[in-house]
Amino acid sequence: MSHSISRWPRPLAAIAIAFALLLAAVLGGCKPSDPAALVAEARQHRTKGDLRAAVIVLKNAIQKNGADRNARLLLGEVYLEQGDAPSAEKELRRARELGANAHALQLLLGRAMLMQGQHERLLAEIGPTAAPAEPPALLALRANALLGNGDSAQAGALFAQALSMQPDLPDALLGMARMALAGKQDAEAATLIKRALAAHPDNVDCLRFHADLQRAAGKPAEALAAHQRILALQPYNVQALLDVANLHLDAGQFGPARQSIAAARKLAGASLPVVYAEAMADFREHKLNASLASLQQVLRVAPDYYPAILLAGAVQSGLGATGQAEGLLLKFLTAYPGDVYATKLMSALHVRANAPQAALDLLTPLLEKYPADVELLTLAGEASLRAHKFGPATGFFEQALALDPKATSLHTSLALSRLGSGDTGRAAAELERAAALDGGAPSTGVLLVMTHLRANNTDKALATILDMERRGDNPLVQNLKGGIYLAQRDAGLARASFDKALALEPLYLPALANLAQLDLIEGKPADARKRYEAALQKAPRNGALLEALAGLAQREGKPGDAVAWLERARNIEPEAVPLALRLADMYARAGSKDKALRLARTLQSANPANPQAAETLARIYVLNNDLTAAIEAYGRLAALVPTSPVPLLRMANLHVEKKDDSAALALLRQSLAIEPTSFDAQITLINLLLRQQKFSDARAVALDAQQRKPDSANGHKLEGDVHAAQAQYAAALAAWERAFARKADGALLIQMHGALNKLGRAAEADARMVQWFKEHPADVPARLYYASSKLVANDHKGAIGQLEAILKADPDNIIALNDIAWACQQSGDARAQAFAERAHALAPGNPAVLDTLGWIDVERGNLARAVPLLRKANALAPAAGNIHFHLGTALARSGDKRAARRELERLLAQPQRSAHHEEAAALLRTL
Repeated sequence: MSHSISRWPRPLAAIAIAFALLLAAVLGGCKPSDPAALVAEARQHRTKGDLRAAVIVLKNAIQKNGADRNARLLLGEVYLEQGDAPSAEKELRRARELGANAHALQLLLGRAMLMQGQHERLLAEIGPTAAPAEPPALLALRANALLGNGDSAQAGALFAQALSMQPDLPDALLGMARMALAGKQDAEAATLIKRALAAHPDNVDCLRFHADLQRAAGKPAEALAAHQRILALQPYNVQALLDVANLHLDAGQFGPARQSIAAARKLAGASLPVVYAEAMADFREHKLNASLASLQQVLRVAPDYYPAILLAGAVQSGLGATGQAEGLLLKFLTAYPGDVYATKLMSALHVRANAPQAALDLLTPLLEKYPADVELLTLAGEASLRAHKFGPATGFFEQALALDPKATSLHTSLALSRLGSGDTGRAAAELERAAALDGGAPSTGVLLVMTHLRANNTDKALATILDMERRGDNPLVQNLKGGIYLAQRDAGLARASFDKALALEPLYLPALANLAQLDLIEGKPADARKRYEAALQKAPRNGALLEALAGLAQREGKPGDAVAWLERARNIEPEAVPLALRLADMYARAGSKDKALRLARTLQSANPANPQAAETLARIYVLNNDLTAAIEAYGRLAALVPTSPVPLLRMANLHVEKKDDSAALALLRQSLAIEPTSFDAQITLINLLLRQQKFSDARAVALDAQQRKPDSANGHKLEGDVHAAQAQYAAALAAWERAFARKADGALLIQMHGALNKLGRAAEADARMVQWFKEHPADVPARLYYASSKLVANDHKGAIGQLEAILKADPDNIIALNDIAWACQQSGDARAQAFAERAHALAPGNPAVLDTLGWIDVERGNLARAVPLLRKANALAPAAGNIHFHLGTALARSGDKRAARRELERLLAQPQRSAHHEEAAALLRTL
């Protein structure tokens, strides 16, 4: 990846917040004298180009007389020449307060604000529009502020107006050149800056921009000449020395670069630009820890110094500190969205963190601007691979390879994308090309073996691995060979290969895992556990082994053991964030919600920029039913991953649960602004609007979904839902038919069946269901629905036929067992009791199952068993009217009239009228 940080736009790179100077330097720089004499001395230093000495003398003058406006004005000007805009602004404003000429200060203050990127603030002070007969220099100042604020049209008009009044005005020509460069009109930018330099050959800002143009054009000698011209004019110009250092760094000439930086340090001491340059040099030499130490020094003094923020993000990424890197890059991209280098870094982090869609969201707009950038294309391909979007991935890699045909990694990546799309033949060909380019590297050979395996060509896979074995045996090769033998169903040879891998490296975990897997397949989990425990005795502090044992315990349904293993692993690796996150999840699964919450809070506090830590904490808050805290946690996650709609959608769902519709609506619209085609967000939004009876708004969402994805069924499905909510069943059916034509779906057919029944077309509804089951016999949800519709229609035999089909494929389906028991009981089928008993054995705590079995016992006269079953069902589902009726009936038949009256009265008092209302009222009158 290209490290282009030092090529940051000049106004930002010029921001230099000076570090505190040593007191001895301040006192030793001049002798006690009259303040006016000190100002005169400072002017002499400035004339000679010794700006550092001028600052020292002026500070001494101000120390003697803080109200000396001339000293403060001159100090502000010197700070501007040094590039220290914040200090310049401070001194210039103080000079104005002390009575310095406001008109003269306006341009100086404006320049200081421009250098800090304070464009809106500057426009607020001088006004966005020009006054009549305004001086051209002020017009240019306003135009530069508008340009920085993104209003290039108005800025261009003002630049033109200023140049019509003063054709060689350097600030206006420089502004026009910057506009041309931003519009990719490099030749025009070069022409404008040459025009400026022809009139003002000693203008430092124009010389620096000219140098930047030459550097960007790949002409380092010309760029160096421009910087040397600046140094000839201003021998003490620290920024020019650092620019020269950057040119040497670009060329990999670290010695000369360090010499230029050392010269700058002699002049400016430990100033921010110097320390930043030292950090850049360390970064270029891959001395990441040294670079980070310098950057931390910079950011302590200037936390909003964006070049250092960007470089720190790159350094933390290189050190593997993903959370810290993401936080820094997020801050940078918030201020400078679309920056190419920062976007590449952030995208790579998203891919590394398995958030490929977030990476693609960042990369897509950049690819439109820079379609020939190999790094952008490669990152987009990698993100698409992670997102299982194999077609686009192939396209990205092919474009990158067309630009760089000898890149081995691109051939490999292209092979992976073709594998994902099922094109194993072409994938193998790409891998063979990569192997030829890479001299038969093991990684390429492994992928080639995997490709042959995917194509079920185990003979070619074995031939490839045997060739690798002849070149050099290692545990990876033996482990892979064992995998091939497994694919050939030869467990004996597979075991032998895995054992050989462990003989070569006794703690080679992949082979150990494969042997444990063989143990599990053979039904010997104890052998798998002993295998890991034996390895643990050799390496008792091996966290990976402990995690493997935790996974084994979890697979065996022993969450307590899994927790214990993970706790041991964390004691060994207390700083391992992924391990701690897994432990927090395991605590939650094991029911230790307090422990899970404490650990998740600790992790989030220690890793505030880690999205996984924020997401884990949010999920555990939800498990603890602390919705308010969960919303806050998802809010932090949304700030960390602003390009992802998921946190916003989850916050919206929590607000829906809290009945806070206005907050939910706002969040859903934000989520859809990020990902306009998110079906989950669309359906949640529509359901919320329907709850508020905002039917036209809901339909607008559905129509928008259709427009965005005309070939998708989703938008038409949603439109049907909106019509159905208004009992417009004909319109609903028409919309659902359009959706079904795009994607035949059992859930959609269920809705269509209901609409057809509402429209009095029951025979057609049933015919469509029957035809669907002929084509999709394994659609259990649709069969359950259809069986339920038969039960509602009192077609018990029809229901039994559907339920028998379900139980044939899924004998332990609780819903089907319960419903068939009920249907059999209602139709006098003697199998009712057996079905109900089987359902109860499988789900003894299910209230519906308890109710069915209890009622069967009531009708069979077994009241001693029926009453306890129905009481338990009633306790588990106190709002179920049918259970109240069944329990009341059982109690009445058992002679407990008082208890029976109580249950029946509870049923009749319910706000919703029960299907058993009339029966319950009639029974109550007899008690």
